[in-house]
Amino acid sequence: MKSVHSLWRHLLCAGILLCSSSTFAQRLSSENKLELVLDNGMDIVLFKGADNDNYYYLPPAQSIRLSQKEDGVPEFLFVNFTTEKRVEQGGSQGALLHFLLEWGLTPEQMKELQLLLTRKAGRKAVLAGPVELNTPAGESFRIVSSVLSDKKLTSSMVTSGMAPPMPGNKAAVAAHVDAIGAQLLDATFKKSRSISDVSIVLDYEYVVMVNAARGRLTYNLDITHTQGDGIAYDMLKKELDQEPQLFQSAMDFYEKNKKKLRDECGVGDGLTNVLLGMQAIDFAAGNTSGAGDTGNPWEYGISEELMRKVYDEFSSREMIKLEWEENIADDERLKNIREAFFNFFLSAFAEPAYPEFAEVSKDDFAIKPADESIKNSAQGGYKFKSCTKLTSNRSLKKTMLLEKISLPIRRRYQMTTNLASTYDQVKDNPNCVLSINLNDPFFEHRDINFILDLEAMDIFKEEINYVTVNVRKKRSTGRNFEDHTTISPEILASKGRLATLTYSREGDKNADYYEYKAQWSLRGGVLYPVDPLWQKGDWQSVTLAPPIKPRTIEFEADIDELKSLNITRATLQLRYKKYGQEVETNIPLTISKNQPLVSKRIFTDRDQTGYAYRLVLNHKTKGKLALDWDARINDDYVFAILPDPLKNEDREFIEKLEKAAEIMIESGPNGEVRPQDRILDNFKETLKMFIDKQ
Repeated sequence: MKSVHSLWRHLLCAGILLCSSSTFAQRLSSENKLELVLDNGMDIVLFKGADNDNYYYLPPAQSIRLSQKEDGVPEFLFVNFTTEKRVEQGGSQGALLHFLLEWGLTPEQMKELQLLLTRKAGRKAVLAGPVELNTPAGESFRIVSSVLSDKKLTSSMVTSGMAPPMPGNKAAVAAHVDAIGAQLLDATFKKSRSISDVSIVLDYEYVVMVNAARGRLTYNLDITHTQGDGIAYDMLKKELDQEPQLFQSAMDFYEKNKKKLRDECGVGDGLTNVLLGMQAIDFAAGNTSGAGDTGNPWEYGISEELMRKVYDEFSSREMIKLEWEENIADDERLKNIREAFFNFFLSAFAEPAYPEFAEVSKDDFAIKPADESIKNSAQGGYKFKSCTKLTSNRSLKKTMLLEKISLPIRRRYQMTTNLASTYDQVKDNPNCVLSINLNDPFFEHRDINFILDLEAMDIFKEEINYVTVNVRKKRSTGRNFEDHTTISPEILASKGRLATLTYSREGDKNADYYEYKAQWSLRGGVLYPVDPLWQKGDWQSVTLAPPIKPRTIEFEADIDELKSLNITRATLQLRYKKYGQEVETNIPLTISKNQPLVSKRIFTDRDQTGYAYRLVLNHKTKGKLALDWDARINDDYVFAILPDPLKNEDREFIEKLEKAAEIMIESGPNGEVRPQDRILDNFKETLKMFIDKQ
């Protein structure tokens, strides 16, 4: 999500507003939209390309389906298992659920849609494929289920986390539930219910272009603490004037948290007071219960409706003013333009919030209606960004003239389906739905399964040679079982992500668990960890997650500002943990290339949420200038904010930056930093990282 400072940058940056054809792979026209219905009732929306006769379809939720293997068998598995022994006697009961999903029109549906398109738009109209969908930051693929979200019923659930961005790409779900959870799922799957307890939500964003007009946009949000207090009070009165008790409750919440946030977070600007006032309205209505006790109201969601009221209030006070110098007869286009500016405003202060699901009691054995869960998830509202982010932005006075522009509107798009719609395809297929007794003689031999995490497949290409898993099983009699397996890119290509070892009990009475340890071979022949620990394994399967994860860091700057200060290059210098060691990466932004935004993918330790960074500037006459280190968590976007002393050419300050640049060190060939040059220890508390973990 973008900060308040980012709002101005986006409104003022010609590269965004003018939207050259290179900015987006598809330039979709919001004014040229069709809605066609296939013979099976599937309703499909298409957008015409802004510069050609190509049409792109927005995939409907009905296009979500189970993926299939080459032999046509759906990739779905629901196994109920039990043993002759009771659980308290060492037996086991429950179920495994594992399936893969994809979306997109079938070849037959594409042909039918092309025929309908030709009849509607003419022979030149070409069905070019789906709309280019982007996954928003965070988790874009979610499972909505009362059973699978209950940790008492579900011992483990793993998903691929990211919604498939293209047709044919897959999303995976694997879960292990206990006996009660198995019966609940089985009941919703098989008992002719209208909906099952498992729903799938895919979150996306896509961009359409709107032709705007000549006009003027004025923002003045640089309000004092007192002004913000007054606006918040006026809005509280307006919303709750007819309910004195709710008004008093909201005011108590407002005053209590205003003081806490000012004392603990340094909150004091007027803009934050207005947002806190909106939180107080929801609190009075019972939508943010408990926030007043935690002292952290930012963790609780508020509705988009209230954010619109903030926007409307600012507009009514002419703090936000949008004027047009020419009439726009197209009301729909004007609505889209205004919606685009509201979206910029919203993204500056808030991000989507999803509700927590209540646990299902084993005693009541009830099935919660999944459709309500979906509704709550889709309408979870927004939560404010941290107070640190909100209060770090100043100078909110801007006026800009709008020439005739092609304005990009980023729209959120969600596909939701229920597993009941696909379960009928597999319910009678013994390869997909079955029940087994683990005391069957077949289980005198047991398979030990290791599944490579989906994310690891991508990392293999750049960072990892292979992973080796050693397994040992102590037998009650005879020799112990020991074996190993290796997963490499070659094995992935030929056999897939699953590696299996077969264990023969040989009369072993102690077959409850085995042990395994995984060691990763890194580029350059380094093994990590050097001495891995033995872990207890699960008979169903073990998912192998790599010790590192990828993240893409975006670095942006105001090119004109840098030029005016005689700066030829700005470099974002990063420090973070990788394989337990501090490493450094540099992301340069060269002014002469006229690219205000650059990005680079890095790999950090899996348990690391943040990094340290600083700006290094190349000045035409002063050479290198190095700013102070800072830290950031859960945010992969950095904007080059230049300090005022540098802009004002404060000689003492610039000399400090020059000296800092003189003692810059070079990292090793793989980015390693020498122990005496490490700086992450200085941010241990801020980053909340396991700095001492090696």
